[in-house]
Amino acid sequence: MQDTHVSVLSSQSPAELAHLDATDASPHPCRTNVSPQHQSPFFSILPTEVRQDIYRHLWAAAGTVQHVYKTGPLAPLSHCACLTDPNAEDVREMELTHIMEGLPADEAGIMMQRDEVDDWRLRTASGWCNHWACEEEPPVMRPASEAIGDKGGDDSLRQNQYESSRQKKPVMVGEYSAFLGVLLGCKRMHQEAVDGVYDNTTFSFIGTPALSRFLATTSAVSLARIKAVHVVEKAAIETYMSLDGEDAAEAVEALLQWNDLWTTAATKLSRLQTLRICMYPQYPRYPMPLEDWFRPLHLFRHVPEYTVSLRWFMDPTNSAAGVPDFLDEAPFASEWIPPLDENPLHLHWRRLVGILRLGEPHEMPPRRQRRRLCFGRS
Repeated sequence: MQDTHVSVLSSQSPAELAHLDATDASPHPCRTNVSPQHQSPFFSILPTEVRQDIYRHLWAAAGTVQHVYKTGPLAPLSHCACLTDPNAEDVREMELTHIMEGLPADEAGIMMQRDEVDDWRLRTASGWCNHWACEEEPPVMRPASEAIGDKGGDDSLRQNQYESSRQKKPVMVGEYSAFLGVLLGCKRMHQEAVDGVYDNTTFSFIGTPALSRFLATTSAVSLARIKAVHVVEKAAIETYMSLDGEDAAEAVEALLQWNDLWTTAATKLSRLQTLRICMYPQYPRYPMPLEDWFRPLHLFRHVPEYTVSLRWFMDPTNSAAGVPDFLDEAPFASEWIPPLDENPLHLHWRRLVGILRLGEPHEMPPRRQRRRLCFGRS
């Protein structure tokens, strides 16, 4: 059977879209030489208040919480709407345990459930952590021929396109988000709408590389308007490595980069009202980061709603509170959510390793899109 090749148009984060016309040196150059667009009923008839209401409804329809992520070290930023309640219980290991306990004894039965086992294994290791459902949500797609047909044109051209489409699989493209349509409509619409993106959107960063790129490519004026930020982070192994000794160079370098990132964020996100950091280990039951890694987070002590959720780390104190003493005086509210006592795979490992050829996933496939073959980013 021939595979369906799906071409996904690369989408950009709201920050990068705004950056098309904004730079730090000249915050909003797009506000110069802007046509009043008197010929447009949208601008000539509707008052400013009504237009702003329309923009706000569009942002709400696109998703008030937007994940900002990178699909690789050199990839640009992409964005998608958040579909997950951040306060909901993370059930990935429990689901995997339930599946493992219900596996049949015979090899044929186990092979029938291989995909289900592998799906939940990948979810427990995903960099999206408890937002795994957001990672797997496929983009809204449509045939590329629809975009060509909508523009009219010669009947013979459309007939040739139709005949061609019958002979091969259609090329699919992603639907544009509300952000893209409004911000690229015209300069005046961009001018009126761009500030509302930052005022009304919670930016949820999947990993600190995405946050770092966002801070570097977004204008200072736009960053200063952001009110709410969420960060989903898988703590690097260096976070619990000793900073002393001959083998400490990597840990020291990683800590310096971590400090620089949060120092920059504290300076540029000057009007932040909500900051939520959800931190997981690389693998469940790994040690919690050392105290040095929490110190730069104290720079946000002015943020009214500030929480740090530490999930699935090894119990650091064996106390009822479950959090280290140095977090007691931190300027943020902290919580420790323990992992399961045992890795769900360990009890069944000897039985499954020869059948399913399981191994620890060292590199996660970016946004798996429910097994649909896609090129580009959604």
